[in-house]
Amino acid sequence: MPTVLMVAEKPSICNSIAQALSGGKHETHGRTPPVHVFRGNFRGQQAQIKVTSVVGHVFSTDFPSAYQSWDKTDPASLFTAPVERVAEKKGI
Repeated sequence: MPTVLMVAEKPSICNSIAQALSGGKHETHGRTPPVHVFRGNFRGQQAQIKVTSVVGHVFSTDFPSAYQSWDKTDPASLFTAPVERVAEKKGI
């Protein structure tokens, strides 16, 4: 039987998805974040479905290092400055 992993943006959405797809009949394992497990159909076949979530921010945005100093950066230049996506290391 295949396993389907669903990852929600936050725990409350994870709970709602598990409730809706399982009809309220799922097992919960772990605490932070919990994993809700149930059987369901995926692409026409029986599957074990696991629903969990991330905790905290996965990505953040920031300006490049050249724009990090308030003393050396003209605030008006930030409106046209490039923005970087940075993967967060804690809280995931």
